[in-house]
Formats: sequence, C-alpha cells, structure tokens
Amino acid sequence: MTGQQTQEHAPTPTDESVENPAPRYDRATLNEVQVNLYSPRFERAVLGAQTVAGWSGRPLTRATGRVDDGDISALSRFVSPEGFGTAVERLAVDHLLVLCGAPGTGKRSSALSLLRQVTDQPLYLMSPHVSPTELAEYEYESGCGYLVVDRVTEYGGDPDFEWRVVRDRVRDRKCYLVITEPPTPAVDRACHVVWHPPAAERVLRAYWDGTLPADEEPVLHEALESIDSVRDVVGLAERLGRGLPLDQALEHLDARIRLEVEEWFEEADRRRVLEVTALAFGAGVDERTFEAALGLLQQVLERDVPPAADEAQEHDRLPQLRRGLLTNELVATSTLHTDLGTRGALRFARPEHHRHVLAQLWQRMDVVFWDAVVEWLDEVVTKPEYEVPIAVGLAELAAIALDEVVRVLDRWARGARRAAGRRVAVYVLHLMAYDEVLAPAALKIATGWVEQGKPQQRWVAAMAFIGGLGARYPHDARRRLWRVCTQSHAVDGDVEHVFGELFATLVRDTDNAHLVLHYLWGKVEHFTAPGVRPASRAVAMRTALALLEARKPDAKRSAVLLHLEEHPEHRDVVARLLARVLVFRPLRLRAIKALRALLEDMAENDPRARTSARDLGVSLHSALPAGEHAALDADFRVVVARRPDTDIKSLVDAVLDALKGRVS
Repeated sequence: MTGQQTQEHAPTPTDESVENPAPRYDRATLNEVQVNLYSPRFERAVLGAQTVAGWSGRPLTRATGRVDDGDISALSRFVSPEGFGTAVERLAVDHLLVLCGAPGTGKRSSALSLLRQVTDQPLYLMSPHVSPTELAEYEYESGCGYLVVDRVTEYGGDPDFEWRVVRDRVRDRKCYLVITEPPTPAVDRACHVVWHPPAAERVLRAYWDGTLPADEEPVLHEALESIDSVRDVVGLAERLGRGLPLDQALEHLDARIRLEVEEWFEEADRRRVLEVTALAFGAGVDERTFEAALGLLQQVLERDVPPAADEAQEHDRLPQLRRGLLTNELVATSTLHTDLGTRGALRFARPEHHRHVLAQLWQRMDVVFWDAVVEWLDEVVTKPEYEVPIAVGLAELAAIALDEVVRVLDRWARGARRAAGRRVAVYVLHLMAYDEVLAPAALKIATGWVEQGKPQQRWVAAMAFIGGLGARYPHDARRRLWRVCTQSHAVDGDVEHVFGELFATLVRDTDNAHLVLHYLWGKVEHFTAPGVRPASRAVAMRTALALLEARKPDAKRSAVLLHLEEHPEHRDVVARLLARVLVFRPLRLRAIKALRALLEDMAENDPRARTSARDLGVSLHSALPAGEHAALDADFRVVVARRPDTDIKSLVDAVLDALKGRVS
C-alpha cells in the first residue's frame, strides 16, 4: 500500500480537510452513527460477509476494571504451560511479570492464574494503552492483583530502567502486576519472560475426556501438532464433546483451512486471484455490484501489472465470466432479499477463508499490487453498499498488516474520501474492538487521533468510542471523550452529546453504564466548585445534560431510565446531576424539558410510573438547594402546560409533591 507511483499513475487522493470540514457533533449526526453501528442493515452486511461469528458475534466484554467472578471460575480448567511454576516464584518475589508471546498462546488465562496464585484479593484489568511511566505512578491497592492484557508497545520497546521503576513501585505498594505483550526480541529486560502455549494434548484432555478408535488416534495426534492456538484446541474439544466424528470436528481447525487456501493459490490464475481480492473487500454485495467493482480492479491492475503475453488470449465468443466466478472453489453465493425481490450475494465458501486469503495475498503480492488495491478501494469506498464490506475486509487485514491498514484509515479519517471514508474508518475501529488481539491497536489509533489528530480524525475517534471501542474500554472512552469535550472550541456542534451516546451504548451492550455516570458526577462536582472558570463549568453542565437526554437508539427509550430499571441504587446520582443542571440558568429550560421527557417515558413504559416519579422527586428534594424548590415547581408546571397533548399530570404532581416534602 506504499511505494512510488510512476508518472502515468493516478495520484492517491490526499487530505481534503480544507474543502471538507469536520462533521458536526449534533444529536442527529451522533444518533445516526449509533443507528448505523447497531442497525439490522449493519448486521446483515456483516452477516453477508460471513463474519458474524468472527466479528459482531463475539462477546464484547469490558477489558478494564475489576475482573468478573466468571473469569476467575473459568480458570478451574486452566492448563499450565511449561515454566508456569518458575513464573509464580518470580512474581512472588518481584511483584511484576511481563509475558511476551504470540496471540493464541493463552497469555491472558496464564496471567490471571499467576495472579491468583500469589493473592486472593480482587484482580483488576488496566488499559492496554499505558506506558511504564503511567504504571510507575498508578495508585495501586495493597494486596490486589493488576493485569494489562496485550499492552500496546512502541517500536523498540521501553528502556530497562523504566521497568525497574515499575517493579519498585508495585513492591512498595505490596501488590502484583502481570502484563502481556506481543513477542519481542528484547526479552532480557527486567521481569520479561518468553511465554509459550501449554501442550495441545493436555488442553484437549482438560476439556474432553472421550476416546477415539485406535485407527483415529494418529490422525488426532497429527492435527494437534499443527495447532498453534489454545482456542482452536478448546473448540476441537467442544466439537468432539458434542459427538461429532473426528473428520468433522477437525474441519474448523485454522491450520487445515490455511493449508487449503495455500494450495488454492498455487494453482490460481490471474482472474481467480482478482476475484478473491475483490471479494475480500466486497463480501456480501450483490453480483452486479461486485462484478462492476471487480472490473474496475482489473482495469487498475492491468495498468500497473500488465498480464503476461501467454495470459492475453483471444476469445472467439463472449467470456462467461459470471459462470467462471461461481466455479471458484473459495466463492459461494447466498440469497439477498430486496424490495424488488431476491438477488445473489457473493461470499466466501467458508468464513475462515477470508483472513487466509488476505494472508496469502499479503505474503505473495508486492507493493505495486497493494498500491493498486488501495487506489481501487479509494474509488469503491464512495459506493454506500461497499462501506461495511470494505470495513470488514480492512479489519481482517489489520490482523495481518496493521501498519498498512492504518495508512488507509489515517487518510480517510482526515477526509481524503469525505464522509464515506470517515464512516468506514469508524466501522473498522468498531469491528476491531470485537477482537481481543486487535482491540488494543484500535484503542491506540483512536487515542492518538484524540490527542494529536486533525479535527476530522478526532470526530472519527469519538464515534468509535461511542461504539464498540467504548463498550470494550469504558474507562479509556470516558477519559478520551472528556478530552474531546474540553476541545469544544475546535469542533463544530454540541460535542458534549458524545457522553450521552457513550452512556446509551453501555446501557445497550454492557452493565457498565455506571462508570460514565459516576465519572461525570465527579467532573460536575469538581467544576461547579467556587473559583472554577465559567467555561469549564459550562462544559460540565452541558455534558451532564447530554447524558440525561440520551436515548437508547433501537428502543427510543431514555437511557437513564433503562439504567435505573436495572440499578435503582443509582437514582440519587442521577438526581444530583439533574439538580446541578436545573440550577444552572443558561441550561435551565433544556433541563426542565429533559425532566419532562423522563416523565413522558415513565408514563408510556413504566407500570409503576407514579411510584418511580415520586422516588425521583424524593431524590431531587435532597439534591436541590432549598431555595430552588418553589421556583422549580412554578417553572416546571409552565413547561408541562405547553404540551397539552401529553397526559403526565399525575406524574408531575408526584414529583413536585415529593419535592415539597409531601410524600404519600
């Protein structure tokens, strides 16, 4: 995707930010992004690419904060690799251990097991975007265990003395810290060890206690020797446990599919390679749209890499290219339903073919080929039906050639392909968040754009943080989005709405919305203290109001009320936020309308609406200054009277009676 262009080549589109200002941070734009990310259309497009099992079908678990009891109980079948006992001894002495190993080696489970061996106190997951300096300054709790999974490392690694400072810090705090990192040549640094997976045979037996006929044992043994992922072994055990025959249980193994694709490439001609290249970034689109894009890719590549003389054949009849496409062993079709009937949509014959096709293309093709692919992507990304398939393809490629994907996303996020490119950049980061290996890289990209990017890049990062990236890393998301809010002078629109959208995402997908609620209350409390700059107070107030106004996109419900239905213990925090905004005169009318909207939602959806309204009023009674009670009573009744079509009088009375201390 890099390399020099000859003079006759079309130039790669450059940054168009001068003509293309950053999008607005208004409720309509942000809600549109949320709807896009979680809409049936997005899911169907990903399904069309056959990646639901590989992307949005994965659980989007929180990767920071206290480790759940379920993760701890899952260690009951943990299989320790070679060197585990020595690692426990080192951790007990040094209080710090860095496990360096490839993805799929079980580093996360090993790290949790190591921590549980040296402490029975709570365990906490920390952000992967953390430096040794930040680790050395962190306020650890004595006796607890801390884990950084797949820490994002810089080129060349960190100086050895920085790790010694971290080690001294955790020793002084009498806690334990385990970090997992990708393989690195500099494993002789303080507390760094090379980590290998446990023996596949032992993992299989931990998850499956069955037996096979004697003639199948050699086949199983050979298959286990080729597996390089603990997850694949566990999957094999699960399939055998369901009673599948060995040959069917082995079909899902990554090594077998990789070999199948390698053998296919050895025999594939130019046309076949172009077909799977186009499909890698267009899976799920209809046949006609795909064929047009494939033709464009062929034109671009023929200009850069002309076919050999023996490949240029004359045909005495029209080539039956569609028939040839459907005989490609890696290509299959599915039915796409439209308003005008059904059409054929193209996909890979197996979902796993996708990443292995990209891996083979990356290993076999040179920079000229990839430059042509990028030029083609710059063209087809502007077609709406290609946005999600390209995002899926780039997310798959990120696991193979992350730097090259970042080059594309960086340009698109700056505006090189205008709104379409920005949307696809958001989608790619959103999808990467679903992958445990790629999520830390997505976090690093988005954080870099927030901290040092152009306004357009900050917008893309913010949109990613209100999607899957925020659900995966809520602690990082709230911190980075607050930074975006404090840069409101450099953006267009009401940027504070991003906090409301993040809160809605966490209500929708996780049980972690309280992390945003309490974080924001801390900001409001700090920035409403005497002596605070008025501009900072205004940002805090607008952000609090945005959270109170947030709605869950797919249900059109108040995100706050949905959260309180599950966590009524947080009602007082909500009331304190509402009270602070109500007494902030520049936003008073909006705040009163937000309160009215809450009561309207209760009236429509809560069978205990009057009780809920009364409870909210009781909390408001305690949160509001005494001198504000009568003023709110008068102002609220005036605003409610402007909407005679909505019958919420009984709920208004319940709130205001409680506000006056009259609770029945």
